[in-house]
Amino acid sequence: MDISELDFLAKLAAQICDSKISLISSSDEKLQNPVSNYGIEPNQHSELLSFSLQMFASTSDIIIIENYQNDPKTKESAKLNTKIPIGFFVGLPLVNQDGTRLGNLSIFDEKPKILSSKQKKLLQDIAIRIAIVMKENNTLELSQRNELILFGHIVDGKPMSVFGTEHALSEIKKMERSLRISEDAFHGNFDNAAIGMALLDETGRWLKVNKRVCDIIGYTENELMGLTFQDITHPEDLNLDLSYLEELVAEKRKFYQMEKRYFHKNGNIVYAILAVSMVKNEEGKVLYFISQIIDITEWKLVEKKLKIALAKNQAILDASTLVSIISTDTEGTITEFNHGAEKMLGYTAEELIGKFTPKIFHIDSELENRAKILSKEYNRSFEGFEILTYNAKIGKSNTLEWNYKRKDGSTFPILLSITPVKQNDRISGYLGVAVDISEQKKAEAEIQSLLDITNEQNHRLKNFTNIVSHNLRSHSFGISGMMDILQYSYPDYFQNEMMQLLFGATENLKRTIEDLTAVIKVNLAQENYESVDIGKMVQKNIESLALQIIETKLEIEVNLPEPFLVRGIPAYLDSIVLNMITNAIKYKANDRISYLRISGLQKAKFIEIYFEDNGQGIDLRKHGDKLFGMYKTFHENKEARGVGLFISKNQIETMGGKIEVESTVGVGTKFTVFLPYEQN
Repeated sequence: MDISELDFLAKLAAQICDSKISLISSSDEKLQNPVSNYGIEPNQHSELLSFSLQMFASTSDIIIIENYQNDPKTKESAKLNTKIPIGFFVGLPLVNQDGTRLGNLSIFDEKPKILSSKQKKLLQDIAIRIAIVMKENNTLELSQRNELILFGHIVDGKPMSVFGTEHALSEIKKMERSLRISEDAFHGNFDNAAIGMALLDETGRWLKVNKRVCDIIGYTENELMGLTFQDITHPEDLNLDLSYLEELVAEKRKFYQMEKRYFHKNGNIVYAILAVSMVKNEEGKVLYFISQIIDITEWKLVEKKLKIALAKNQAILDASTLVSIISTDTEGTITEFNHGAEKMLGYTAEELIGKFTPKIFHIDSELENRAKILSKEYNRSFEGFEILTYNAKIGKSNTLEWNYKRKDGSTFPILLSITPVKQNDRISGYLGVAVDISEQKKAEAEIQSLLDITNEQNHRLKNFTNIVSHNLRSHSFGISGMMDILQYSYPDYFQNEMMQLLFGATENLKRTIEDLTAVIKVNLAQENYESVDIGKMVQKNIESLALQIIETKLEIEVNLPEPFLVRGIPAYLDSIVLNMITNAIKYKANDRISYLRISGLQKAKFIEIYFEDNGQGIDLRKHGDKLFGMYKTFHENKEARGVGLFISKNQIETMGGKIEVESTVGVGTKFTVFLPYEQN
């Protein structure tokens, strides 16, 4: 290995971190000497060497400082004085297999960065390889020093060999042992390297590959021995690869590096970073090429997905002209400002990005009030950008109504939702999405006005109900009472047809007022909803109507689940059940044994209660559209008033349900009542 491989490894380390500068240095007690670098100007060596030495002064472990200016470690001591702006630093010790320190690998950049676990692992693998190369170079220097001892010159300038001496033989044996150790170390590291390593002849045929190469491209070592690298290289990358190889043989370059594609044995594309160097013999003939292969397929797939996601995000940002989307960094500085925000607030993105925080759109008094609410809730003070983002930061819902202030000073109401943007589980910024709710607020005001008018009308209707239920009923009952007294005192008067009609009209008026009062009370009721067991309510009504049921010989069969819970108004439910049972009694068939079957089941969000009888039935073709109308009767039953079904339908709909009917004249009727299931 010559120094060109160290140059390549220095560049590779920088590229893995997406950084501009890297430095490989050797250690000699407390001194460091530059060995290789990438991106460093000659006048920067001493400053960066000094910086690296001071960073390793108190530790021999790996050092990762992702944000140098804000890192707590750098705040514990005075920051190093360097003219080169440093925002990111990684230092890896270069350690020999016996534990001795060979030097350091240092990577610098002016911007803060966050390293993934995969990047850290690759850097450690590179540090191991650098240590091996540096050790090999040290061994080569030692052999060269030994050679000076073995070969000398006499006074007249003629060469003198001392190979025959005991001392020379001893030195040769040492060199052989050192060479064996070096070769063993090379083979061990070659076979077990974390990156793919291979030796190829000048035709591109594989001579030796390590396990990692086989893992990357899917072939066994024996299978690869029968192939060339051209056989598994993507055609679009082959010409560039061969061109670089020709330049390497012509010694126009010491090594080359490229991104290329291989064909996996299963046919898939494998993306890789390939680095190639060359070894020649003393006559200048190529002995073999050394290839180092790093699989970046996963990175490429992630990069592709990232590009797609970024393109989609940008499309959303550009298309969202009715929604304001503003992103910030953790300090609140605006980093994105979409067209919707420009249209909504009157600013351009160029005016705000990198210069202001979203506080510029907010009203100070609203921020102060919000700060007081947060202070009371969390028992500490809040100020600045944190007032807007604290709940989002701790993972709580953060959607609130605010008033935004436009560039021209006008204000308007918005609904703002703020969410954290995370990178590697760390918050890297915030995203605020705002919707103008001016029209909604106007609609709410109009709705509130209508509600106020409706409440006023309901209040008047209640007053009318009180008049109907109290004053008119009082007068009606008074007239009826006087007619009763008159009939009792002067029965002869009631032999007159006119008096009989007057008496009938009085009774009809009393009933009409009672019916109207009942209907109005249903529509204006504001009773509390409760959980009611329909089975128990049915049983209670059967017991109350026991005498009528026995007299009419009606057979009632109840098959309801226990418990069978309904969410409703108890008085309404009692009235509905009573009406259904009394209807079956009133309209039972006279030519057969009559029955009423009451059953039910729960479906989705509703329960269904069935009241099925074999009574007289109703002609739905003739009366279906008037079945639930006020004062509509369909049989010659003297007790029928046409109010029960009308009231029941209103009560059911008031509770969020509905009623359906199936009926055939002479066969029977089935009413199905749908009511909300209690758990909903």
